[in-house]
Amino acid sequence: MLFSDMPILDHPQAILRPLRLDDIQAWHDYLTLEQVYQHTSWNVRSPDDLIHYAWQPEQFTDSSALRFAIADRDSDRLLGTAGFHTVTPINASAEIAYDLSPAAWGRKLASAASASLLRWGHGHIGLVRIQATVLPSNLRSINVLERNGFEREGLLRAYRKVRGPSLDFWIYSHIQEK
Repeated sequence: MLFSDMPILDHPQAILRPLRLDDIQAWHDYLTLEQVYQHTSWNVRSPDDLIHYAWQPEQFTDSSALRFAIADRDSDRLLGTAGFHTVTPINASAEIAYDLSPAAWGRKLASAASASLLRWGHGHIGLVRIQATVLPSNLRSINVLERNGFEREGLLRAYRKVRGPSLDFWIYSHIQEK
């Protein structure tokens, strides 16, 4: 799999760009807000927990997690992030993930970023399967996935520990059309 070209975001207010070190504090600040925290599996204690997500192409392998910044088109201010983790080249699959600052909610940014990553993932890097896991309480994320053509496959019971207990997650998939 090649991660040479960036996905292009089709949204009038935002762009996708590499996630930079100077984005980390703002990312940490919104990830630790209760309205964000309660619907994610993040367990971020400090900005240092996020530094390894900053763009470092010299360290990428074909199974590297990739996280892009969703940034305001005019000010370049971080609005959110989107990307892939659990990249499995041998199976041509990856898990999509995204998050937004509450100040950016309601603008269809997560939907646009997901659509861009789907096109890029299937078309540019050759992913056959792009999956997503989502807490049942995260209705906004469920809507993003379904709006982008993901299909719900089932409930993963006690799938992932989230700040202590193992919680259930829905699993969704988007399969490349032949």
